[in-house]
Amino acid sequence: MKKSLKNRFKKWNIGDYVRQFSIVTGGVLLTLWLTAKIADSAKQREVRQAMQLVALELRDNLQVIQDYKWMYNDEKRVAYRLKEHDFSLDGLPADTVAYYTRRITGSMGKPYRFLTDALEMFKTTGIASDIADKQVVIDLLRCYNELGAFDNSMNIYYDQRMKAILPEQMGETLWSADTNIDKAFGKMLASKKVRNWLGMIPRAFDSRYFETNEEKLETMIAELEKRYQ
Repeated sequence: MKKSLKNRFKKWNIGDYVRQFSIVTGGVLLTLWLTAKIADSAKQREVRQAMQLVALELRDNLQVIQDYKWMYNDEKRVAYRLKEHDFSLDGLPADTVAYYTRRITGSMGKPYRFLTDALEMFKTTGIASDIADKQVVIDLLRCYNELGAFDNSMNIYYDQRMKAILPEQMGETLWSADTNIDKAFGKMLASKKVRNWLGMIPRAFDSRYFETNEEKLETMIAELEKRYQ
């Protein structure tokens, strides 16, 4: 037995040993490399899916800004028209009076809210750590911060609107069950507080405020869709 084992060792060639060792080592390294590639591919797939959701959420938020812009521009137009008529409804068509009444007295409180579900997912799942270009992460967080600033400005606007309009709406003699709404609105327009509010509406935001926020959001959406389509 000892002789047989000794003969076997004598027959071994160092080249064969190195070759066998290289094959085993190469196989292990290849397995590790493939495992790492699969894991990295899975991470990148998760990143792409997450960022696609973020882009969709930002597109929804872009629509919110556009809706706010339409509402504000419409209220501004109505405020201008009422001021031109010296805050009087006399001589205006009934449908115009009804529309002005709805635009100025309706929808107390902020009508829209921005979505942040995809952002929260982005923050809590650690996706950001798997994004190679950290500038994208910085730009995205800055984009949401600017949405927050926009949202705060809407909070202030609609809070001031409610403070000016709601007390007049809640007056017992003004809004009783049998009150004619159009006549009640005409009485509201006699209020100094309401007139001051209507005079302030056109000055609440500069002409480029909404467009600037739209453009920033559109730029971020385009960048995400280009990278993670």
